[in-house]
Amino acid sequence: MTSEPQSCPHCGRVDLTAIMGPDFARRAARRRRAALLTLLLCCAALVPWIAYLAATLPIRYESRQWRAAWVGFDLALLATLAATAWYGWRGRQLVVPWGLAAAVLLTCDAWFDVMLAWGTGDFTVSVLSAALVELPLAGYLLARARRILQFFVRMQWYLTGMPGDPPPLHRALLLSGTTASSRR
Repeated sequence: MTSEPQSCPHCGRVDLTAIMGPDFARRAARRRRAALLTLLLCCAALVPWIAYLAATLPIRYESRQWRAAWVGFDLALLATLAATAWYGWRGRQLVVPWGLAAAVLLTCDAWFDVMLAWGTGDFTVSVLSAALVELPLAGYLLARARRILQFFVRMQWYLTGMPGDPPPLHRALLLSGTTASSRR
């Protein structure tokens, strides 16, 4: 039987080794460093790629897979919205990542609809669709995800017996809901 995790009375961090095993912190730190390094490398590679595209892409381009691209994109959007609705209806935490994915796809859809309709007769409809449907729905999904995350941080804060109010989300650590005093 595992012992109850103890929280530090000074910083509020919970010792997860009581639950996850003695090498949990080492493994988690290694995975975190690898993920951060991967993300930094992706960002570094993306900067010259964007410059290359800006310099070399043609102003006009005709695609033979236009229909497949848009139908596939809208199918992905449908899947994320349906999964968000399903997990929300079932009261599952997976509503958060699916809602975030749906919000990102809605934002991308608005961007591409407006940019690709620029200078055409469809421009007004694209702007209205983005302003009245896609972006408000994306904002709603982002706000709901934020509220759910705030709720779980608050709940974890009080369940571990932490004094005072829980930190804002940008200060909450992964798996603990406590503030990040050493990492800013």
